Amino acid sequence: MEGIGSKVGMRPFSQDLRERIIAGRKENRSAGELSQRFGVCKRTVERYWERYQKEGEASTRKIGGHRLAKLRAHDALLRRWIAQKASITLAELARKCREELGIAVVPQTIWNRQRKLGLSHKKKSAGSRTKSAQRPSRP
Repeated sequence: MEGIGSKVGMRPFSQDLRERIIAGRKENRSAGELSQRFGVCKRTVERYWERYQKEGEASTRKIGGHRLAKLRAHDALLRRWIAQKASITLAELARKCREELGIAVVPQTIWNRQRKLGLSHKKKSAGSRTKSAQRPSRP
């Protein structure tokens, strides 16, 4: 059924609608009848009713929010690893996190944490790392 809440990423239904659905179920109306009446999926009606029976309410739950950084408790260790080996790569740091801390992260996570801590992770430019031998000029 194509209802007002059938698309992914939509906002949650209003508390008023949730309360009307619960009231309808309390009056022994079927989930199918209520889904047609309110233009929602039958499963939505069932989910609200199940949650009401289990928790005593069916209000919206928190959506999204701030996620804490996986490495926030290991800033000092991250700084130490970088200080010990200035040329360490992001991939190597990610591997160390997995092996020594048991935290699986991708190199982008390391990059974001370094930036948050104000740590630079710049490599020497290609020109300053190696100098090719200069060819003797021809007469």
